[in-house]
Amino acid sequence: MFLLLAITFQVGVILAVRLRGELRNLFVPATLLVVGAGLLHGVSLLASRARERGWLRAAGMGILFMYTIIVASFIGMISTQNVAMQGTLQKIVEWASLINSMVPILFILNFREEIRHLPTQEVLPPFPKATGGMLGFLTLASIGFTLFFGLRLASATYQNMHASPEGKALAQTFEAHTYVNARGEKLQYRLLKPLDYDSTQKYPLVVCLHGGGGWGTDNIRQIDGSWEAKTLSEPGNRKKYPAFLFVPQCPPNASWGGLPRLPVVDSLVFETISSLEEEYSIDEKRRYVGGGSLGGYGTWHFIGTRPDLFAAALPICGEGNPALAPNMVEVPVWAFHGRLDKNVPVSGSRDVIEAIRKAGGTPRYTEFPDRGHDIWKQVNDTPGVLDWLFAQQRE
Repeated sequence: MFLLLAITFQVGVILAVRLRGELRNLFVPATLLVVGAGLLHGVSLLASRARERGWLRAAGMGILFMYTIIVASFIGMISTQNVAMQGTLQKIVEWASLINSMVPILFILNFREEIRHLPTQEVLPPFPKATGGMLGFLTLASIGFTLFFGLRLASATYQNMHASPEGKALAQTFEAHTYVNARGEKLQYRLLKPLDYDSTQKYPLVVCLHGGGGWGTDNIRQIDGSWEAKTLSEPGNRKKYPAFLFVPQCPPNASWGGLPRLPVVDSLVFETISSLEEEYSIDEKRRYVGGGSLGGYGTWHFIGTRPDLFAAALPICGEGNPALAPNMVEVPVWAFHGRLDKNVPVSGSRDVIEAIRKAGGTPRYTEFPDRGHDIWKQVNDTPGVLDWLFAQQRE
């Protein structure tokens, strides 16, 4: 009964979040309540006489095992900022939740076994065959709904829980857009125009790639996860460096590129850039790209695969592919990394910087000896970063 109430409460919270945007602060407590109730349910099946029945014992063991995996994975996701690890742990949570949703089948099998051991004397008239067939169909439909829609709904909702109040407020200063290409593929993004935009002038375009904290579908969280978007949207910087700020949002379980085993949405970003240039007065010689962590991987990937697009790049605590270094020689780069970074090893920047230099390039590289993954303040305090960025121009 406790588990049923907990699940009912969680479903109510999920529906409120998805349909009305309310009760977001209750999602995590509701999820923890369901996990706790599930663990208690599993223990009760193994600690009571229910364990004497094989199917119920298997259900108890399955519930405990799956919820333990889910709890451990959630703790791992919260305690690490390693984007590759976060993606792997999220996949584990989804598969464990999927398997756990099949546990009711064991209860159904136990129910069938109990029916077989009932006295043969009929107490109640049997169900008509048509009614039994309908019940079977409804049971299968319910299981199908849980497997294919419930998991996706919960996963999507979890992905959109964590935009900070400051991030939400800042996001409102950006225009919300969705690009849809001819194949029906979509990319959500935020756009901030230059102050006193004049269509007769040409303006730079800064592609701001968020880190792992910006993954989602709400078209808000990416502002929180982008140092470039937050810094360049400050009033003083908007006045000093008038530019278009383009902040796309990477869908859950995807990447900008450079990360193994994740789908890449780079082509959608490039298509959206072309669409923006058809609508606004953007200087094609002054396209810049930057990002940290997940966005750092993407920044290296973008200039490694499409160096023709960008006049400069600011990869922060990311990892580049040294094999693509010859493509990056003509792109001015200023990379940043913390020597103590445990999420993205400092070798991720060192190796590609060395490869670019060997290929004939002259990239800049700043390494903070006493810092880990969180180096946003140090980058912000580095003299001349933005002056250097906006001074770059393609020939």
